[in-house]
Amino acid sequence: MWEKIALLMTAAVFLAGCATLPPGESPPPQEIVVKVQAADPAKVSVEKKDETERINRSMEVPNPEGRLSQLSFISKDKAFVKIFSGLSVADVTRLWNDFVVLENNTKIRDVNLFINSPGGDAFSGLALADQIERARRKGFKVTAHASGIIASAAVPVFAVCDVRLAAPGTIFMVHEAALWKWPGRETASDIRSQNELMHLLRDRYIGKLAKNSRLNKERWEKLETKTTWFSVEKAKEWGLVDSIE
Repeated sequence: MWEKIALLMTAAVFLAGCATLPPGESPPPQEIVVKVQAADPAKVSVEKKDETERINRSMEVPNPEGRLSQLSFISKDKAFVKIFSGLSVADVTRLWNDFVVLENNTKIRDVNLFINSPGGDAFSGLALADQIERARRKGFKVTAHASGIIASAAVPVFAVCDVRLAAPGTIFMVHEAALWKWPGRETASDIRSQNELMHLLRDRYIGKLAKNSRLNKERWEKLETKTTWFSVEKAKEWGLVDSIE
């Protein structure tokens, strides 16, 4: 068994460019150190002080950590990001990951965002909008492509992009925020605290829409007090859509 191992290790040493061993002699002990880093391509160096010391190999290999999320990809000089279905913290994490990878690992600054979402978690929708605005401040151009439905928490995500394109027939909707709670005991201070939270969410939500459309804050507040559905043509009239394609 040792003879087979010795032959294999001798072949490995030969392939690495070192001298082969005389027949019948066992190979010297080997020490292989592998460093994983995200910088340069593979480099191989061999340090050998004398015949009695061990051979030390230091090999550096690229780390494939810098990847876009599962719903995103790069084609030529553009990045494509998809936000489908209900919004959640997972969408926020993926978009944050994608902007970090694009900023640090590429020169791509043209991002196309495909949105078809009925909304979802209000905090996630606002966090996605914040990330898009932050990316724009860093030099990214974000083009939104809407289709199907853009509703609730997805509306500010669409609204804050540089260019807002929507397919014919895309339906939009805004409404009041709602709290989902388990049955249980609540004090008056709990209710007051929740009321403060709802006002904060509403102010941030309305603020995003008013800043990125032709309607002022008061008009959006009236639309938001009840569930309001509107067409892509109406969204363009209100300055929420730049072009219908």
